[in-house]
Amino acid sequence: MRSAHRDQPVSVLDRILAILETVREAHGSTTVTQLALATGIPKSTVSRLVGDLVRQRYLMRAEDGVVIGLRLFELGARASTPRRLSLAALPVLAELSNATGEHLNVAVQEGFEMLSVISVRGRLRPVPSRAGVRVPSVTTALGKAVLAFTPDDAAVEGVVAGLDRYARGRFAQELAGIRSDWFAVDRCETFPGVVGVASPVLSAERVPVAAISVAGPVTDMDPKRMAPLVRHAALALTHRLAAQVA
Repeated sequence: MRSAHRDQPVSVLDRILAILETVREAHGSTTVTQLALATGIPKSTVSRLVGDLVRQRYLMRAEDGVVIGLRLFELGARASTPRRLSLAALPVLAELSNATGEHLNVAVQEGFEMLSVISVRGRLRPVPSRAGVRVPSVTTALGKAVLAFTPDDAAVEGVVAGLDRYARGRFAQELAGIRSDWFAVDRCETFPGVVGVASPVLSAERVPVAAISVAGPVTDMDPKRMAPLVRHAALALTHRLAAQVA
């Protein structure tokens, strides 16, 4: 880490970059106090800049500090995807693409939306989504697949806050079905004429880390036929990610 007694960043940009680099080097969460000691920036300034970075989603609040936010991935998604997820997902997506010929996505949750980090083009034109694009969690198969297995009830409540009581009840029933069947369906809710099928990618603690989806035209997209293929792909990606950690 940077010494507090030398190379102290002076400009606002230098200070922001020093904070982001220090958080990255921490390989986990770090506190404002630790950031101030590591960078040599006054603690009050660090606190203000961290607040700005959190509001802009470059950092995210964690239980014991802050961590790198997904917006950094979002900005670079068209050039390169998050390395660990990309390395694990590409062989899985290649197999799924060969089996379906349809549009594929791997996405992670950010707030009330899903951020696509890997996209493989299929026969759909125009392309409904691509890497770096954000789609609503409440309507997409990707979002539903993640929400169904999200342990944080408050996060789910935040997503459905805009729904009326009847819609909330239907959505809760839909999530229960997803937990039972291990796949979610978007029947033209997000993109007209496009049906999506998705399955969650879980951590060893059964917490969703991503979701993988297949999307195709409503005229001949059969969710029941696609579901086993998507479930198999999600399970394969889950195992590959676990192998990287082991």
